[in-house]
Amino acid sequence: MMKNNLNSWVYYQAPKFNNLRVKSIFLGLLAAGFISCSNDDLQDPVSLDNSSALLDEGTSVKVLLLKEKDFYTPPTSYAVTKDLVTDYGVDKIFSTDDSQKFQKAIDDVSAKGGGKLLIPKGNYSVSNVKLKSNVHIIVSDEAVIRPSIRPNTDKNYAMFTFGKESDVIKNVSFSSASSNKFIVDLTKANNPNVAVFNFNNVDNFSISDFKILDKLTKFSSVTMGITKFNDKYFWPRNGVVKNANTLNSDYGYGLVQVQAAKNVLYKKLKGTGGVTLRLETGWTFMNDLQKGGVEDMFGENISCTNGNAAVMVSPHAMHNGKVYVNGITANSCGFAVRLEGGFVSKKYSTPGLTKGTFSNVTISNVKATYGNKEAQLKPKHYKYMPCNLRSLINENPIVAEGESYNGPSISAIVNTPNYTVNLDENSVEGIGFVEDYVIVTDEQAKTSEQCN
Repeated sequence: MMKNNLNSWVYYQAPKFNNLRVKSIFLGLLAAGFISCSNDDLQDPVSLDNSSALLDEGTSVKVLLLKEKDFYTPPTSYAVTKDLVTDYGVDKIFSTDDSQKFQKAIDDVSAKGGGKLLIPKGNYSVSNVKLKSNVHIIVSDEAVIRPSIRPNTDKNYAMFTFGKESDVIKNVSFSSASSNKFIVDLTKANNPNVAVFNFNNVDNFSISDFKILDKLTKFSSVTMGITKFNDKYFWPRNGVVKNANTLNSDYGYGLVQVQAAKNVLYKKLKGTGGVTLRLETGWTFMNDLQKGGVEDMFGENISCTNGNAAVMVSPHAMHNGKVYVNGITANSCGFAVRLEGGFVSKKYSTPGLTKGTFSNVTISNVKATYGNKEAQLKPKHYKYMPCNLRSLINENPIVAEGESYNGPSISAIVNTPNYTVNLDENSVEGIGFVEDYVIVTDEQAKTSEQCN
């Protein structure tokens, strides 16, 4: 749970009836459904045999008062302050790869007891820079950072990594020097298989105040997952991601994807294209290993424009902990929220895997506005769309030979979980949607043949 050991993190008001015709699904799960952060033997998968009966009445959920201090503790003093340009001779032009000098500056600040590394106004190019403990990077809002040119255009990489295949990295942050965002420009990347921030074995972290200029690259800008060090597996814990947005993301990616993390706050995040906050634990390696997953994820003020969804919750074959998201907005997106059931992919090779779950997901205050042509869609979701809207789907994929298409918004929420979902229907607003399609379930799905 959160650092202040808040034991009861969701409180309920008296049940209320509402005027939505589609009722929310609460599929009870009596067994504990979250992944432990221990690195001991693999945890047994949670069984659904003890599921309670399906409930059909809405429950109004009280909004939590989330405090950043419960997730990240900032420093109270700094041993040193260094400037990337004046102290390390970076020339501030894109054509120069600044990775080595950036790394040297980080290493120095960490070795001297920690402190600030200032990135002044200018243009920078970096790749595979490793954060070190007690380093706090402060970027001018007039700085632009790009990926450096990659010799191997097929290899996956990140611009900045936090604890990848290393001992734990503690007490780190990356933020703007002002209230305005600094820019990360991916539009010139010669290798599109890039993440901006990759989190692994890191404890007590914060990243904020940035804008990603994307061009349908092949990773979410912020990724979180497991890593191996000294024969044990670790993943991010205790952090904040806030005040950030991405532009022109691909359907399958977006601003943030979390495969594994514990006790993280996501706040004031916006995405154009893709999924803004993707809690999807689908990495084949992790599902086969059954290490990782997400536990105690908290979101507040998450939005999507012309994309896939603002929030996606999908467990695959992982058995995850609690998720709470309040304040979700979508404008011309396929959905505001995707609540998807677990499944065991054919890609997974470990015997005995079961459909993944979350111990509890709470969603409240959702507002979705229908758009008729800019949402990002995949054919697997067409079955939830009203039959008379399907002709509006663009026949040409968004990316040549790709699998996603632009078309009309489908609904505010697609609600098809096999785990506990506390969905406050009283706080769900769908503007411009076909009646009865504000919240859709499998009961409303229709194939193309059924539409004809």
